[in-house]
Amino acid sequence: MYSVNKELLNSLEKNIYSILIQEIKRNNTLSITDAASICDCSPSKISKFVHKLGFKNYKEYLAFISGKTATVITNESERLNKFLENFNSEIIDEFTAYIQKFEKIILFGYGPSFIAGQYFEYKLRNLLEIPIWAVAHETSINDLLSKNNLVIIFSVTGQFKSFKELYENVISKNSKVAFILEENRTEFLEAYDYTITLSNYLQNPELLPHEKTRTTFFAFIEAVIKKLENSFFENTKQKI
Repeated sequence: MYSVNKELLNSLEKNIYSILIQEIKRNNTLSITDAASICDCSPSKISKFVHKLGFKNYKEYLAFISGKTATVITNESERLNKFLENFNSEIIDEFTAYIQKFEKIILFGYGPSFIAGQYFEYKLRNLLEIPIWAVAHETSINDLLSKNNLVIIFSVTGQFKSFKELYENVISKNSKVAFILEENRTEFLEAYDYTITLSNYLQNPELLPHEKTRTTFFAFIEAVIKKLENSFFENTKQKI
């Protein structure tokens, strides 16, 4: 599981991010020394940059951005076991804190991914005292959208339909978008500010997006809800 939130970066780090995305497309074995040279900074600055994004080291960052971490596992039970073994609770903590900054949450997904949004809406309504809506159509987002809202988009592959117009509309309203993807999409990392990639372990590539399972979404949702519940109970104890 990986989280890339460009909102955490300063202007210099955002410039490094943009440069390295393009360079790694051309050279997926780019060394940290060469990366530093291209970005006109020191290797230690590159190390600090990747740590700030949540990666253990430059090697892990390079593997993720280049897509080298992805492995197809057609046996679903084995794939889900691998996913759970590599579950990153720190990303859950960060995301849980992030969603509590907004005045409204809108959940969106195409096809079966919308069902994950509906389930998340049901769970969140019991824990957050803000409007929360799961919608199946982009026009519904536009009707609900106002300032300081968060639109959470669920997508297994990110390939069913472009999110560019929707994203730009949300940003124009001074709101934010968070993508929850199962599979890593380099173009999403390049174009959007906040992307959580759930798994390195891909489903059968012969399956169409709507045929793939959404099990990782529900595991992610349950972990977020559990974190929120724990925070709620802790706050309640302190008030007592």
